[in-house]
Amino acid sequence: ESIKTVLRSPENRILIKRMLIKCADISNPCRPREQCIEWAGRISEEYFAQTDEERRQGLPVVMPVFDRNTCSIPKSQLSFIDYFIIDMFDAWDAFADLPNLMEHLNNNIKYWKGLDGRNLRALRPPPE
Repeated sequence: ESIKTVLRSPENRILIKRMLIKCADISNPCRPREQCIEWAGRISEEYFAQTDEERRQGLPVVMPVFDRNTCSIPKSQLSFIDYFIIDMFDAWDAFADLPNLMEHLNNNIKYWKGLDGRNLRALRPPPE
């Protein structure tokens, strides 16, 4: 009933649509683990290439943390999750009950923390 009340207002509907678009844009940590890892790699490679190109052209480096020689992908993912994802998706879960997304998020947090705890910087642990 409270959701119906919120949705009656045109301003609230517009706000919810904008928030959904933003959530969709940054939702990678809420995907199943293999998809999350794949897209974390793609995004990291995009940022590495940007940093490489900025250095090549003598431009200021916008994201120095994305130096491909020193970057810890697990740390970058955990920072992103802490800064952008947790509060936003906790709020959405309270509003719309999203147990699958929250389970994926929690699993991915554990995965990245596990790699970081082993001081690994790559997307995956080395083969045993």
